[in-house]
Amino acid sequence: MEDVWIMDSGCSRHMIGHRKWFSSLNPVSTKEYITFGDNGQGKVMGVGSVLLSAKLSLREVAFVKNLGFNLVSISQLLDEGFEVHFKKGACCVLDAEETLVFRVDLTSVSGPARCLVAGPSADIWKRHRRLGHLSFDLLVRLSSMGLIRGLPKLKAEKDLVCHPCGHGKMVAASHTPMSQVMISYPGELLHMDTVGPARVASVNGMWYVLVVVDDFSWFSLVIFMEFKDEAFDLVLRLRNESHKAMRAIRSDNGGEFKNSQFKNFYRDLGLEH
Repeated sequence: MEDVWIMDSGCSRHMIGHRKWFSSLNPVSTKEYITFGDNGQGKVMGVGSVLLSAKLSLREVAFVKNLGFNLVSISQLLDEGFEVHFKKGACCVLDAEETLVFRVDLTSVSGPARCLVAGPSADIWKRHRRLGHLSFDLLVRLSSMGLIRGLPKLKAEKDLVCHPCGHGKMVAASHTPMSQVMISYPGELLHMDTVGPARVASVNGMWYVLVVVDDFSWFSLVIFMEFKDEAFDLVLRLRNESHKAMRAIRSDNGGEFKNSQFKNFYRDLGLEH
């Protein structure tokens, strides 16, 4: 069976059970095992590349000991940018330019038809995904206690690794804290934004809110407005009431801060927006 190739929609990666197909093969240092449908296991001996046709080279192919079939993972082909089309009598693999790179002739398949059914591990993977990537240990405990209606008895298995769970738990490197203060006095840099319109007007008929935060002291000022274009008059009042010169205004580039009034205001006072 080492010459039999199977297009597998349930296989997460390409797997081959014979060394002869590899054009390059690198041994793996970690212990990784693949669970078969009969609950047997095969050790991953290495990872390499396989030239499937003149136009299609499979990458990251696992060399699995005691694997009786050569499995081509459809999901891995899709991740690499290929398209897989099934039609009567054939399966075609196309590249990004819709050029045929590999074709499987299904009309010449001899012997009885086979339907390969995965073992219990497929069930625990399915429940793991459907229940929001719940941990495998907790899934087994819940199934043994009968707390979830419709959840079958699940068997605990070793070395189950969910890559999306691993990616979700990765922590990004923290930014280097800034020790240099970019401003020297209150009112030099103001952060501004408007909120609204609200679904219900205030008692005084106000629909909008102008929020101003001082970058130096983090003092926050909340001003209610009836109309959005009142923001300019309020900023002008803040400028006149400030004891020291305002140097810059930072906003989200909303239209209330980018109009002819504000443009002249920035230019005449030499402000940076």
